[in-house]
Amino acid sequence: MGKSKTLLFFVCLFLLSQTVSGQSKHFDTVKIAEGVYTVIRKDPPGFAVESNSVFIIGDKDVIVVDAQSNIAKTKEVLAALKKLTKNPVKYVVNTHWHDDHIIGNQVYRDAFMDVEFIAHAKTRAYLPTTGMANREKFHQGIPSFLDQLRNLVKTNKNFRGEPLNEEERISLLSDIFLGEGYMTVPKGFEPILPTITIDEKLTLYQDKHKIEIKYLGRGHTSGDIVIYLPQNNIVIAGDLIVYPVPFIGGDQSHVGDWGATLEKLLELKPTIIIPGHGPIMRDDSYTKLVTRLMNSVKEQTSIAVARGETLEQARKSVNLDEYRKLFAGESKVKNTLFSNYVTGPAVMSAFGDAVIKK
Repeated sequence: MGKSKTLLFFVCLFLLSQTVSGQSKHFDTVKIAEGVYTVIRKDPPGFAVESNSVFIIGDKDVIVVDAQSNIAKTKEVLAALKKLTKNPVKYVVNTHWHDDHIIGNQVYRDAFMDVEFIAHAKTRAYLPTTGMANREKFHQGIPSFLDQLRNLVKTNKNFRGEPLNEEERISLLSDIFLGEGYMTVPKGFEPILPTITIDEKLTLYQDKHKIEIKYLGRGHTSGDIVIYLPQNNIVIAGDLIVYPVPFIGGDQSHVGDWGATLEKLLELKPTIIIPGHGPIMRDDSYTKLVTRLMNSVKEQTSIAVARGETLEQARKSVNLDEYRKLFAGESKVKNTLFSNYVTGPAVMSAFGDAVIKK
């Protein structure tokens, strides 16, 4: 066997050894350090998503980062954890307040009597107030949106009326499947609130693990936190980092601060970054790209505001063509996501931040 083939053989053997047996159809459970495993979703890019999770397993207990959007999905994740350890979950850390990261908290509360829930103080303030209203509005719109998606599949048309390609078909079918999961959340659902909140930093010690929970600044929401494991140079980033396209909510995100927040994340010099959605990242290249995007939108929008432009004028003058190519390429699905989650919302978010600071 040649040297190159021998190297390839051992690389493949290593990768196989890191993926835990008994995988789910919908996610992989991957060991990324001693006692640290991440649940990585297999869903294709699309409008509907489920969050990744992380297990930090100690001698006596477990720390879980993020739950999922409904009870059934989180029960699947808990089943994967139980294959790794019989230890109880002591803490569930929610990286921010969106439903695809917090609805499943109920599963852990029901399974573990003494479990505590950790999040930013702004997450606790949001969930029973604005969060309840937004959830009701979101769930009112799901049935009609799912009907629209089903009709697109049935008629073999995309949103632009063009014939579906295979990438688009797979994405729509995944959206329908995950959207039907969203609909299982009952009307008036009251999420489990954090029992422990942080403003800036909280450090947990679990046997050999030191877990630093940090607030680095606003970004995807005003209550984003990251989890840093200094011994392993691992950062669990929540939705500050989402692949393949950042998720920007115009009324909840803060593009004016997002780049600076990611610069603080990069100062930690992580060798592994676990995004809220997307694959394990073993370098910081994608995070640097997201940082460049956010800083560019902020700078261009600030210039537009200084010129006295309205929001609609700024949306036309801010040019993101370079970043569309870098994030979406020729993919129709990724281009649609970029249009919906970046182009409009990013300028709206940065415009609001710039007007307030003007």
